[in-house]
Amino acid sequence: MVMKTRDMVSKLPINQILSTIIEKGLETDANFIHLEPANDLVRVKYRVEGRLVDDLEVSKKRFSSLSDKIKNLANIQTGHIDLISTGKFKYSFANQNFNIRVYIMLTINGEKITLKIQNDAPVSTSLKELGFWGNSLEVINRAINLKNGLILVTGPNNSGKSKTIAALLESIDNQDTSIATLEDPVEYKISRANQTQINHRTNLSFINGIKILLRQDNDVIMLSELTDAKVITEALDLVIHKKLVVSSFNIDSAVETITKLLDYNINPASLAYTLRVIISQRLVRRLCPDCKQYIDLDKDTASKINKLFGLNNPINMSYVHRLEVEYYQFESDDKKINSKLLSTSENRLKKVWTNNPSGCLSCSNTGFKGRIAVVEVMKNSQEIEKLITTKSKDILINKQAVREGMVNYLVDGLIKVLVGETSIDEIINLTKSNHLA
Repeated sequence: MVMKTRDMVSKLPINQILSTIIEKGLETDANFIHLEPANDLVRVKYRVEGRLVDDLEVSKKRFSSLSDKIKNLANIQTGHIDLISTGKFKYSFANQNFNIRVYIMLTINGEKITLKIQNDAPVSTSLKELGFWGNSLEVINRAINLKNGLILVTGPNNSGKSKTIAALLESIDNQDTSIATLEDPVEYKISRANQTQINHRTNLSFINGIKILLRQDNDVIMLSELTDAKVITEALDLVIHKKLVVSSFNIDSAVETITKLLDYNINPASLAYTLRVIISQRLVRRLCPDCKQYIDLDKDTASKINKLFGLNNPINMSYVHRLEVEYYQFESDDKKINSKLLSTSENRLKKVWTNNPSGCLSCSNTGFKGRIAVVEVMKNSQEIEKLITTKSKDILINKQAVREGMVNYLVDGLIKVLVGETSIDEIINLTKSNHLA
């Protein structure tokens, strides 16, 4: 089937080859398109819901012209091969405008081109739709409307940090608030923000940009990433100047973020004073709402889940049951929850939701549709400030954060399995270790 598609695509004019490749990505909600050179052909792969799908193929003979077309659109010089080249262009499809970011890198088989697809419309997704709920959402909503402080969104690459930050800024209640950003690159339009793209050619760095924004009387300043010790120090200094700062950081968990920041020789007292909230997140595939199903647990699956989350411990089991009840109460605003709705009881796991292996038309027969964040939200407090100032171990900070209401991101993932948002395999794939808080 791929060969037939390749033969069909390779016979098209170059413009149509490119539009076919891009529009297939848009139709499948892909966020990346990879054009990967092999010996005699170029494979086109799509990143859909976190998974890479091998789909089209283009002959090497046509790929040279296709590459030149992409370079021309992205304002990348043709005629010579750089080790790395970047650019962007706009694309219109189904009455929507998209930004296509282009990343080209030379491999031993030729140029590998990656296209990143971004909707040009302002972010309309709410934090709740992204996967935030209950106490975690309440903590974030309070923090984003503070007059000053540091809010960090953390996680590995491609964990949805930029979209969460955009949704955070869109959720600010006060219409009199002036919001400015420094981004590298600008990924999402934020309707109320004055967004600026970092430009190293014109010497517009994060450091220089921060100095300008400080003079412009902004209330909220978003830095797309804390890139080094100097930027971190400047960000903390903004808080001291009574600014609310929102940024991202590539680190695995909320607590590890503190340790990593201190590794940059940041003053512990300064970090403790300025920090308000750390959000850590991952993305998992969302169950298709039209065909998802729940199953009674067999012994092997139940044993695997119980072992991973320590549910043989009555305290842990009761904790998970309480969180499941809280989730349904948050969704319905009804304090009385029908016990038949629940996947747990006080003392055991009864069932889990899972994907339908056959899927349906709505999810292209995959059983999954879209992605959802599994999160942990750690708010700062007097006790945690003391632990930061004394450079206490991660485990002590984590225990205190849980004591104060933080839900570990794997536990948050388990709750989303119990209520039908994702599957247990998606959560197991995040880690093989027991990480129950």
